[in-house]
Amino acid sequence: MFEDLRKHSSWIVIVIAAVFILSMAIGGISSALIKKANVAEINGEKITPQEYQQYIERTFANYAQQNPDKQIDDKTAAQLREDTWKQVVDEILITQALKKHKIKVTDQEVAEKLKNPSDDIKAIPQFQVDGKFDQATYLDFITQNLDFASLLENQIRSTLPIEKLYDDIRSEVVVTEEDVREDYIKTNNLADAKIIYFNPREFKDITADDAEIEKYYNEHKEDYKKGPARKYRYVKLSITPSESDKKDTEARAKDLFKEVISKPDEFANIAKEKSDGPSANKGGDLGYFTHNKMVKPFADAAFSMKVGDISKPVKTQFGWHIIKVEDIRTNDKGEKEVKARHILLEDKPSAETEVAFDQRVEDFYAAAKKDGVQKAAETFGETANETREFYEDATYISGLGREPEMINFAFKNRLNKLYDLTEKEDGSYIIAEISFHVGDHYQELDEVKSSIKRKVIKEKQIAAAIEEAKKFVAENKPSEYFAAAEKANHEIVEKKGINETSSIPKIGKDEDLNKAILAAEEGEFTGLITTEKAAYIAYVEKRIKPDMNKFNDELETLTQKYTEKKQNDHLNEWYRELKENAEIIDNRSEFFN
Repeated sequence: MFEDLRKHSSWIVIVIAAVFILSMAIGGISSALIKKANVAEINGEKITPQEYQQYIERTFANYAQQNPDKQIDDKTAAQLREDTWKQVVDEILITQALKKHKIKVTDQEVAEKLKNPSDDIKAIPQFQVDGKFDQATYLDFITQNLDFASLLENQIRSTLPIEKLYDDIRSEVVVTEEDVREDYIKTNNLADAKIIYFNPREFKDITADDAEIEKYYNEHKEDYKKGPARKYRYVKLSITPSESDKKDTEARAKDLFKEVISKPDEFANIAKEKSDGPSANKGGDLGYFTHNKMVKPFADAAFSMKVGDISKPVKTQFGWHIIKVEDIRTNDKGEKEVKARHILLEDKPSAETEVAFDQRVEDFYAAAKKDGVQKAAETFGETANETREFYEDATYISGLGREPEMINFAFKNRLNKLYDLTEKEDGSYIIAEISFHVGDHYQELDEVKSSIKRKVIKEKQIAAAIEEAKKFVAENKPSEYFAAAEKANHEIVEKKGINETSSIPKIGKDEDLNKAILAAEEGEFTGLITTEKAAYIAYVEKRIKPDMNKFNDELETLTQKYTEKKQNDHLNEWYRELKENAEIIDNRSEFFN
């Protein structure tokens, strides 16, 4: 029964990852390369190396579960890592949007959704009678299988808010008959054309100097006007194992090695009892792996051993490992594979280290209360950071994450006011004070300089393309256009069935170009077309007019399709803008091989 459920609704399945082996298979956190504190920041919400590693492990585990007979080669691994990044960005942006839109789900809504499941669930044969979904059969099943019902309910609680958010965004779209008529005409008013494309991107040497950037900023300054804003100066104090703790772990690893050597047949049982790794419940079993699927110190040790060998303790960024090789083989790609078990002992803070850390936190907070965060940081040898500006309607603070109480505090208190000592979920502490306090203001030029530079360069490239097109028209007769374009290496693009909203190969979507083509008659050149994107000359080879009788006959169906399309377009545009306007800092290359 549950096997079939998994086939038809894979998203229901809880995947329990073999975290250690997967973390190594994906490249792992490279301690030698770490230069920044976080893997990424999305609108100020930080993603730690550990958090990101967990995201990757989940992606790899899901792939392994869905493709049990497939090897994860380098190409697949690279794609999975990119998929993970997209999923992380999507997940965080949508979660932030849910908070901004104040989307909530009631128990009654969940209950109704549970009674009336999605099409994926309805498609499961066990819930069907005579090929159709039978609600009584379905309800009887979830009543008798509470684990499945609980899993499904949890899934609904996580997905229903997103559905409600998307429905809210879609509901912003209002469609009239005139809208449908205009769309039908746009869609069915067609032309086949041959286009000379003066591509702005060909002008690669164009740049923008500081004077041009400043001029643009001054001319568009109102675009950069902001409301009242605040910043925090803060220090994050995190507990880490002391050198003494690390030496203790190393000593424990050496003692454990002696125990394992004396009882090699008990390796799996000892791993279950004493390993800190997620594979402990499987007796440390890591299965088969190639050299490049493990972090280097571990791989070097494992691949230098013979079957039955047990390694001395091996140090990696994950801790101390004792490895036992159980088999060696060559896969179908000719690569050597090792099957091994391991025992992992992680470096952890001792009780004494925890006591000392707690005292340091109290002392630091007392110093910050007396002299401010900056001076306290200097006294204690810590680095004080400052958040970016945030506003009263913000849902997060850069560097600190989702902290609604801190946002509220910042707008109700004076400059330099110290926030209450805050413990984070990872056991770290935040000591923060209000360091910036301003009313309506303009963003500084330095804050927006990079985005303005891109805009100025793009405008100059388009202007250059238009000038090139004007020169081309002045120097050539229409009968010579295509020959002259080929000689000058200008793009010549052909497209059949162009309507007002068409996307044209190599050019993309430029509705001003499309309109100019549709305004011309069959067998005519359009003359020079200049738009906000580029410059063109087009020859219209064929024209096709819309059939309005067909429109009247199919109005109801056309209205339904158009409404769905507009709603989905609106949703996609909403998310595009959400992502485009997000501040995303990607430090993955600093952490992962």
